[in-house]
Amino acid sequence: MREVDFRYLRGALESLNASTDLVLARGRVQVTLSRRGSPYASHREVQFDWAPQPLGAPQPLGADVLLAADYRKILLVGLTEKEVERATEIIGRAGRPFEGSQFGWSGPRAAWVSEPVPSGLQMLQSIIRVAHKYGLVCRAWLEMPLIYVAWLVPVVVDWDENGRPVFEWPDRPSEPESEPVGQDLPAEV
Repeated sequence: MREVDFRYLRGALESLNASTDLVLARGRVQVTLSRRGSPYASHREVQFDWAPQPLGAPQPLGADVLLAADYRKILLVGLTEKEVERATEIIGRAGRPFEGSQFGWSGPRAAWVSEPVPSGLQMLQSIIRVAHKYGLVCRAWLEMPLIYVAWLVPVVVDWDENGRPVFEWPDRPSEPESEPVGQDLPAEV
């Protein structure tokens, strides 16, 4: 695995672990955890529901794939490489697993990276523990030496004059929406 891919995996895991709203889905069961960061247990919510069909999928993601998503990142975890690859194909490069939902990838155009990862990776284990707590996965997921994980990595389309990567953003206007403010103009109060 490339170091840059590992950095994006770590970023996705950090985002999902710190997220106040998290969706976990496996097969046709979906768990939505809302306000996870609230210090008041009475404010936190857990909602069980049928998972909507992912974007035109003929069948659910499969029993061997756990989907974890917040409003910025998406992660697929599975016991077999084949099932994880199939799930990435169903969801596609847009990274939005459910039609009409804001959960999933919120970044530039990206490509899926799928790699075997040690299940002992602390941040990954905490997501699997939450899924286990709510009945989505069995204990074996925590005990497997390697599990397959897929996440999105932005595609670099060019490099600027300072050597920084340039990404393509799908939903951003090409021109600024408002006029730039001149530095020599006084600010209005």
